[in-house]
Amino acid sequence: MPDDPARMIDVRSWMRELTVEQLCATAEEYFRRLTNLDYHLAKPFASVDEAPELVISFMHVLLGLKLAPEMVVLDFGAGSCWSSRYLTQLGMEVIAMDASSSALEIGRQLYARNPVFGEKPPPRFLPFDGHRFDLPDQSVDRVLCYDAFHHVPNPEEVLREMGRVLKPGGIAGFSEPGPDHSRSPQSQYEMRTFRVLENDVRMGEIQRWSRRAGFERLHVSVFSSVPFHLPLDEFDAFLERASGGQRYLDATRDYLRNRRLFFLTKAGTEIADSRQRAGLKAELQVDVSQTRVRPGKPFSVSARVTNIGSAAWRPSTARIGAVNLGVHLCDPSGRVLNLDYFRQPLSPERVVRPGETLELKFQVPSPPTGRYVLEFDLVSEAVCWFATNGSRTVRIAVEVE
Repeated sequence: MPDDPARMIDVRSWMRELTVEQLCATAEEYFRRLTNLDYHLAKPFASVDEAPELVISFMHVLLGLKLAPEMVVLDFGAGSCWSSRYLTQLGMEVIAMDASSSALEIGRQLYARNPVFGEKPPPRFLPFDGHRFDLPDQSVDRVLCYDAFHHVPNPEEVLREMGRVLKPGGIAGFSEPGPDHSRSPQSQYEMRTFRVLENDVRMGEIQRWSRRAGFERLHVSVFSSVPFHLPLDEFDAFLERASGGQRYLDATRDYLRNRRLFFLTKAGTEIADSRQRAGLKAELQVDVSQTRVRPGKPFSVSARVTNIGSAAWRPSTARIGAVNLGVHLCDPSGRVLNLDYFRQPLSPERVVRPGETLELKFQVPSPPTGRYVLEFDLVSEAVCWFATNGSRTVRIAVEVE
């Protein structure tokens, strides 16, 4: 705490004195006056002290957001856009939003100087006026807010905007400080020195505001970015629940006093699809009319495919998560010779929903002369083979003579 209690800033009183426009101007002034951008361009690896907390908390937020490639993600309070860049690298369609246009310019430099790998959706950079998101209703799948919400002087209004732009069933994920944040020495110093807002994050208020904003669920994450180190014998005892459990819980509670990682889910239903591995499962029946053919003559195949999972299958024309029937070419012992030997599209135009069955007839080209095993499986392109989720494959021995 500050040495002089008389200098202590009461953050709630201070919020009534400062306007949204003043605090937006403060953010812009801070980023505009930066002469050395190295620290912001290097985040989250700009500081040895900060990196573990930033990276571990960020990864926990990613887990809770339940992302899928090509989702539209609003990175609220993106700052220099380091989190936006990682979301783009994961294949998200990112909207980086910040009250400071200079911060977004640093973000543009970050993307230019450290481009993402592969063909990914380009980011959008969107200024925030402090009140309203310049986005249509129900236009984004996810909202990420990483250490930005406690700088917001109008939190209920911002939550309403998040609820407005999220699609039904969409998730907003937050990593923020705790309920006593404003009273820490660093927070007091930064409020006095830079005139920024270092507000307390109180989950009771968040829950009330979020309900009025159209969110139906609030979940708070129990985790710690500080590892709990044990000697080997104590570690083994911990795994066997013989000892150490209470100390671990105490350490986690101590950490969580100053950190709130939480998720708000908007009312409505979001149907999972094949861009994610979870929920992908199929029942597959295959018949090869003739298992012995001459070189150059294809095998005629009929198949019956049923979606017995909980996720819808995207059409075969989708860039990510298109579900096709695939064939591995194996030798008679089952060793894979060509994992991607053949693909048969399931449904070029429409989604295959859970419970639906498709009947297929197609031809598989014959390999060179010899004995083989054709192994049939479903594949969500760029995601996974269904066998990795426990679906049974179909193996048929064939001969080319």
